[in-house]
Formats: sequence, C-alpha cells, structure tokens
Amino acid sequence: MTRNPRAALCAAVVAATALTGCAPAENLLNDVVRDVTGVPITHDQVDRDDPFGGTEAEEYGEGFTVPEAAAIGEYPADRVQEAYDTTGELLEAVYLDRESVFGGDDMRFRSLLSGQAMDWYEKYHGHEDPALDSRSLLFHLTPGTAEPIGDVVKVDGRMWAETAEDQYGMPYLAVRTEYTVVHPVARPGEEVSVRLVTSHYGEVSFYDVGGRWEAWPNWWRSAGPVHCVWDEYTFTPAYSDEMPEGERPEGWIEDDPYDLESARDMGEEECGAIGAT
Repeated sequence: MTRNPRAALCAAVVAATALTGCAPAENLLNDVVRDVTGVPITHDQVDRDDPFGGTEAEEYGEGFTVPEAAAIGEYPADRVQEAYDTTGELLEAVYLDRESVFGGDDMRFRSLLSGQAMDWYEKYHGHEDPALDSRSLLFHLTPGTAEPIGDVVKVDGRMWAETAEDQYGMPYLAVRTEYTVVHPVARPGEEVSVRLVTSHYGEVSFYDVGGRWEAWPNWWRSAGPVHCVWDEYTFTPAYSDEMPEGERPEGWIEDDPYDLESARDMGEEECGAIGAT
C-alpha cells in the first residue's frame, strides 16, 4: 500500500495589529492600517496574571480529551480506543509539547509514527518547498519569535471515529479532529504579547497492518494573529507593535476567531484579517 497524505498546508490568518504609544501617533497609524487592510488596528495585550481572561478560552479545557470508545463497523471498542488514545498523543505532541512548539523539536511526534507513515515523514522532512515540508503537520513557531506565557494552553473541540475508504479503495478507521487551541505568547524578553488562536481540522487515518495500527495524521489549520509569509513552514506571531509582513490580508472574517466555522472554508495560502483574540 502506498499512500501519501496531503501536506498540512496552513492558511495563515493575519490580524490587524495595534501599535502602542501616544494617542496622535496611534490614531495616525490606525488610519494607515485601515487604508491598507480595510480594517482598523485593535488592542490585544495579554494579562500575564489572567492570560485567558475576557475571552471564550476561559471556559476551555487544558488538554485534548479522549472519548470513551465503542465498536465501530468491523473495529471492536478496544481497537477504536487505541486509535483515540494515539490521536490524543499526536495532538499533544503537536500543540502541547513546548520543545516542539517553541523549539522545533519533533521527536515526540516522530515516536508516534511507524511504517510507511514514518517513511513519508522522513522523505519530505525539510523539503525545499514549505508547502510540501512534512513538518507542516506540526505547530512550530518561528525560532526566536515567541515564548509561552504561563503553563497552560487552552483547548476546545472534539474527536470522533468513523469507518472510511481512501482513494485507492482501502478501508481504514478515521478519527476526525476539530479543535480550537489557544497559546498565550510574548516576544522573548519583552512585554508585548498576544493570544495565538489556532483552528485545527482534519483526521488521523488508521490502517490495520498485521493487527496493529499505522497512523497517518492528515490535517490542516489556520492561526492568527500571524504574519502571512508563505516561504516558511513555521508560524510567526504578529504582535501589536508590528505592521503585517508578507501578503496583506484581504477582506474581513466577521465571525469570532474562536469559532471553528470562521476559517473552515479558507483556501490554501489564503490570508484574511481577524478580530481581537
């Protein structure tokens, strides 16, 4: 069996950001940003003593909850539970492992791959085209651009299992995943800070290989506020004292950035402006 899951192309959602300083300068910059992006700049500094205060993330959990499994199709409950548990470990390796998010380490993620999935990951690891770089499956922040605020990452969403069939007619167990993940971060050594809100969609495809699972993560995400730069596989936070780099956002996402529906239909390499996170 040969199966190459599509690379996780990340639709970077760029926020209209604020600049601090005296009111006249701030108003002038607000006008400039409105002319360029179509929306005014906003203020969104993170309270380090209450990094999720005043946001929907206050009510989120602090990890990925794994559901209790039931038999699905030909797969007994214990096999489905194993798939759920592996999916939870993969998501934790991607979003909750600090060495991965802030340091670019992928060892925990690698440890959960095997067989042809591992072969694919290694083949495309570090590909010259960021869109094909298998590291896009992970949530890496550009080195030196962010440090965590506090010890908590808030998570809201769900996973569920279904039987499925791939394009080659091969049956597999699909564990669908949809989550909002919120990381409070600051520019290293500075006060300027922001909450990065990530909308995660996709699945982990589980193939039965000799009585064991081979897991293929196959997902995509949007994140903001980040700079809309397409020549890197990492995300670069857009802080409130910066003008957007790369492509300018087009249009306005009217929905709450914490609403998973906001970015569901964004195309690959599509930028948009978001409200305060």
